[in-house]
Parts: sequence; structure tokens; C-alpha cells
Amino acid sequence: MKPPRLLLATALLLLYFTCFAQSSFKALTKAAADSAQVQKYDAAIKLLLKAKTLKGIDTAYADWVNTYLGSNYEALNKIDSAIYYYGEAVKYSESKKDNATLAFLYNHLGSIELVFTQRYLKAIDYLNRQLVYTRLMKDSTSLFDCLNNLGIAYKGLNKYDVSLSYFNKVSANNSKHNSSKNIALLLTGDIYSLMKKYPTALNYYDKAISGLTISNDSTDLFTAYANKGDCLMQQDKLYESIVCFKKAQQFITPYIANANKVALYHNFAYAYGRQRAFDKAFYFQNLEEVTKDSINIDGINKAVAEMSAKYELRQKQDSLVINKQKLVLADAKTKENERNLIILLVVLIAITVFFISIYRIRQLRFKNSLQQQEAAQNELKLLHQYQLSESELKAIRSQMNPHFMFNVLNSIESYIMDSDRKTASRLIQKFASLTRLILENSTKSLVTADKEWKALMLYTELEATRYNHVFTYNFIADENLELKTLVLPPMLIQPLIENAILHGLIAESRSDAHLEVRLTKTETGICITVSDNGLGMEKSAKMPKKLAGVKEKSIGITSIKERIEMINIQTKTTVAKFSITAGENGAGTVATVCLPLLNEVQ
Repeated sequence: MKPPRLLLATALLLLYFTCFAQSSFKALTKAAADSAQVQKYDAAIKLLLKAKTLKGIDTAYADWVNTYLGSNYEALNKIDSAIYYYGEAVKYSESKKDNATLAFLYNHLGSIELVFTQRYLKAIDYLNRQLVYTRLMKDSTSLFDCLNNLGIAYKGLNKYDVSLSYFNKVSANNSKHNSSKNIALLLTGDIYSLMKKYPTALNYYDKAISGLTISNDSTDLFTAYANKGDCLMQQDKLYESIVCFKKAQQFITPYIANANKVALYHNFAYAYGRQRAFDKAFYFQNLEEVTKDSINIDGINKAVAEMSAKYELRQKQDSLVINKQKLVLADAKTKENERNLIILLVVLIAITVFFISIYRIRQLRFKNSLQQQEAAQNELKLLHQYQLSESELKAIRSQMNPHFMFNVLNSIESYIMDSDRKTASRLIQKFASLTRLILENSTKSLVTADKEWKALMLYTELEATRYNHVFTYNFIADENLELKTLVLPPMLIQPLIENAILHGLIAESRSDAHLEVRLTKTETGICITVSDNGLGMEKSAKMPKKLAGVKEKSIGITSIKERIEMINIQTKTTVAKFSITAGENGAGTVATVCLPLLNEVQ
């Protein structure tokens, strides 16, 4: 017979686990909903994935949790994960014959295929399924939105007649529930503009603008005015098109996509260029280029996020399969007497863990008191390392800026077009070598001086080729310096060379333009000097920065100062210094970086 106290402990433990299991799923999903409401989608996903592990454990569990997972992944633009969980939710909703949820799911799956993947046939399949469930629920509001989406999908397939038939169904309906009518008018105008039926297109644009003005829909008003202006521009009605573009510009908000802004700025530049208003055309062309750079960065970030999502999804799918296999095996082997034994073992283990935990807590408290001082020192050291890493990252971004890469590639293209294959091949090899050196060096805090010296020479040679050798250059290193054993911080000097070229040598045309980079040994370490005989600091500051490729602020100066400060902190010296002075008689600029002498540890 079991002791009374042990029986009581067992009963209390079972009661605790039972109550906890019944409340966990609801608590986790509620916390996830609260996180999603304040747009903390990552936190919501973590809570929902934790809730999914309660399947077969918590009696309150339901597979509708997949719907919320898909919605949160969609909010983060992790499309593969969103499609997967929406698909799981469809299976559950079909088994429950939940028409409202099925209409919601097919709407989102169709929108994803329409906007993100542009698989229009798949989008049409999903949207037709949404149409069935929407009609079953007699939801006219969603019905009109679904018809518009079907029209957009057929437009993507260039089936303009079919597309117009869907838009006409929406625009011809005067129901008070039809909030999609103005969008249908706008989309109809777009179709007629593509078909070059410009008078008809303008008529629909005007109707759409009239309705959107009443509803005060700024996002769609931007699109309507921008598309109307494009339609007028196609007819060489430049003055009227510019008026529409200006009205569209008034409705630019943070919700307007960068791609739409690029199209508007491009049309502005084209229209002003045709009117020979070149100053305005140049202004909008610059806006277009800046916005394109932003789109490129966003595209890279989205690609990285999507690759991460695919990896996470594969892990989760594998984990789910393994868990299901374990549950099946456990159910096959579990018997009533084994359950009783497991409960007893759990109680005994819990008691043992409880006493061990008390003992360990006392030990950890004692150990923690000894580690606090060490932690404070490590925190300061990590802070310095973090600041140095941030500064190095800024240097990498400065060196690998898109303008330099695109301009080098354009130069290579021009040599290919001129049938100068040898020069083009040499440039490609040097560009590849420079890129490889930059990527290798960017993973290290210190690199050997011979590699960094080679990267600087490759960069300068590429810039000289890019500007048709309008300047000469030379690199001089003290013969008594062993570059293979000497180490330098990577990507510290390149911004100074770039500044010398962009702000000094190419800013003013002269036949003897020259750049010199010198590495010398001093009593306390080494100094790298970058000097040019270009425009000079005083004249460069007064000149307007309108030359292509010339930035208004000197490149990387702030980053260099931060890294110099961090080097002094880490080496506990004041040897590291940075200075910029004018050249002799105010001509040119001399930039000097001095560093402590550091040798590679063998």
C-alpha cells in the first residue's frame, strides 16, 4: 500500500498537469493574437508554433491555429511559409465545412499568387473557389473584391476581353455594398490604355477619380492620377500629363510602393525632358535612381528573409513528421499499467528534481556572485567589439556600394560592345579578384597588409579605367616592411582613395591629375598617406555636387574616425590617428592614417 503523503502528492501533480494542459492552448493563442494586434508577428508565430506542439495533449487544441500562422507569415512576407500553413488550414476547414474561413483562405492564397508569385493560373483557381464560398454566404462585399482580383489575374495573362468582363460586372453594379466600384473603373481605364484606346481610357480614369475623391482614398487616387498622366503622355499631351503627375505626387504616402514612385518619377523626367526643362528632368531622374537603390536593397532583404523562411519551414515540417511518428509508436506500446508506472516515476523524478534544484540554486547563487565582476568587464569589452563591428560593417557597405559595382559593370559592357575583349576580360578578372578580397577580408578584424594593399591597388585601377585614365596613380611601400607578416584593419583606407578620386581628381579636368598612396614605418607604428593634386578641400566645398557619381558628403570619414577610436581603446594607446589637410599651396588633399605596428600571430 502506498504511503498517504505520496498518494496525495501524486493526485495534486495529476490535477496540476490536467489544468495546465487544458489552459495552455487557449492562453498561447490569446497571447499570440495580442502580439499580432501590435504587429509583433515574430512573437506571435513563436507562440502559435508552441501551441501546435500541444496537439494530442491539450483537449482544447484545434487545427484552426494554422490559419493564424499563415496570416502572420504573410504579414512578414514569408510567402512559402504562409502558403504552407494556409494549405493546412484549408484541409481542416473543409473537414468542418467552414465556408467563411474557406472564403478567407482562398482569398489570401489567390492574393499571394497574384501579387507575390505572379502564378496567374493558380491565382484564378483559388479566386474561383473563393467565389463559390462567397456566394454561398451571400457576402456581396467580398464578391466584388473577388471579381476585381479575377480581372487582374486575366490582365496578367494578357486576356484583356475576359478581364474587362469581370471589371464591368463590378462597375455596373450600384449596390450600396459595392465598395470596389471605383477600383473597377480605374482598372478598366488601365486595360483600355494598354489597348491604346486612349479616349475611352481617359473617360474611365475621370469616373474613377470622381468616385475616389468622394471616398477620399489617397492611395488609389495616387494610382488614378499617375495612370491618367501616363495615358496623356502616350498621346504627347505633355502639359496635361505633368498636371496629373503633380496631383499624383500630392497623394504620396508611406503606403505607396517604391516601384510605383519609380514609375511616376520616370514619367516626370521623360515629360520634362520632352519639354526641354532639363533641370526638372534631371531632378526627377535623380529621385528615380535613389528610389531604385532602395528597391534593390529591399529586394535583397526580402530574398534573405524568404530563404530563411524556407529553411525554417523545412525544419518545422521534418519536426512534425518525427513527432507524429513518435506519437504513433507511443500509442502502440502504451498500456494502462505502464501509464500508472510512468505517473509514479514522474512524481519521484519531480521530487528528486525539486531537491536537486534547491541545491543547484544555492550553488549558482554563490557562483553568480563571483562572476558578476567578470561579467561587467566582459560587457565593456563586448561593447567595444560591437562598436568596432558596426564601424567595420559601415566600411563594407561604403566599399561595396551599388553605384561603384554598376559603373564597373557598365565599363566592362562598353569594352565588350567596342570589341575590346582583352581589356574587358582583364577588367572582369580584376573586378572578381577585388570582390573576392573584399568578401574574404570582411569576415576578419585584421588582415595581412599584402592582401589589403592588393585590394587597394585593384580598386584604384578599376576606378582609373572607369574614368578613362584621366588621372595617374602609384603605390609606394617602405622596403623594410614585411607586408605578409604585418596586419591592418580591412577596408580602412579605401574610402580615402574614393574621396580623393571623386572629390578631387575628377571634379576638375587637368592633364597632370595624380594620386599617390604611401605606406611608411614610423617610430610608433606605420602611417598610410593618400594624397592627390586635385581640386582641394576649399574649392571642393564651394563647388556644386551635381556630377554623376559624386556624393554630397565625404565617403566613410565618420566610419574611419570611429574605427580609429576603437583601435586606440583596444590597444590601450593613442598611436592610432587620422587627419585630413590641404596640399601644398592649397592644391589637392592629403589624408593620413597612423596605426600601431601589429604583426600576424604565427
